[in-house]
Amino acid sequence: MPRPLRTLAAFALVLSLAACGLDDVEPGAASAAGRDRVLVGTSGDSAGTQLAYNIARAEGYFAAEGIEVEEVQVNGAPLILQALINDQANVGFLSLSTALQGREHGKNIKLGAAVQITNDWTPIISVAYLRKKGIDPAAFVKLPPRDRLAQVKGSVWAVNAAGGLYERATAYLAGHYGLDPERDIEIIPLDQVNQVAGVKNGSVNVWLASPPNNHLLVTSGDAVELLTHDEIVAETPLVANARSAETIINADWADRNSEVAKRFFKAYQRGAEFVVAHPVPEIIASLGKVYPDLSDARITAIVEANKKNTPPDSRHSTEAIAAQVAFAVASGNIKKTFTVEEAYTDAYLPPVAP
Repeated sequence: MPRPLRTLAAFALVLSLAACGLDDVEPGAASAAGRDRVLVGTSGDSAGTQLAYNIARAEGYFAAEGIEVEEVQVNGAPLILQALINDQANVGFLSLSTALQGREHGKNIKLGAAVQITNDWTPIISVAYLRKKGIDPAAFVKLPPRDRLAQVKGSVWAVNAAGGLYERATAYLAGHYGLDPERDIEIIPLDQVNQVAGVKNGSVNVWLASPPNNHLLVTSGDAVELLTHDEIVAETPLVANARSAETIINADWADRNSEVAKRFFKAYQRGAEFVVAHPVPEIIASLGKVYPDLSDARITAIVEANKKNTPPDSRHSTEAIAAQVAFAVASGNIKKTFTVEEAYTDAYLPPVAP
């Protein structure tokens, strides 16, 4: 079935929101079908990634709770945050690290549900790039981490969006290993298609990639790991704890519309439970109800990776939230710290089953 969708320009967001007429819609207002409308900020096609949310859509859980989801599509997490700040999205998918910029500017933005148990991202380096430099990839991966990084001075690193978590984490990793992220490497925002293609042809030299992209490109022989996940955990644990996607809410909207928010997250949690309980083929079949073109092996790898990483109760521990806040400060994403209570609430999720 077609899904309600709003697409926003990636520039002059505040002006474009008004120009598109989005501020004519009161968040939480009833739709023509009599359901309560919830505006959800996304960065485009999220098939296979936001599994709890997408399964809840596909299985009709939102509709069963009297919720009509309307997506607000923008280009990247910083613009999802702007939509949340300007009351043009009620819920959005972005990192807590980026979302805390909103809190730093006095906006009541919080993490409302967990998407990832952990973040198994790793920086991968293009084999084509290494060979062009006359470096044997097999010998390269055996070097100590700092020696590996020293050999990529002047390289091009791809990120998802300017100013987002991936750019901050990329700069943090480079700096930790002695590279000046503003002088020694070039960081460029690219969409995922061009990130993958660039690693394969060598035009993208390094990419801090999440599963399954990092694993697929290493398995195919197009890349090797610049740093392993174990090395990241040992050397830069804050990076290891920074989740790349969370379910972020405008908490003022949720407070004003608490019953709507609770029904939204009741449906969301049913989606998470479906993901945990069902095998990958059944999850893909369900997603096919809203994404009809899920036929290649890549979607299977994406769903497999994200199914394993879906929190059964859509919650994080206090320690996990505190670590994400600490990364936001250490990476320069925010200048002041926040308590767990300021950054996170599970008040709108259903109670945890005994």
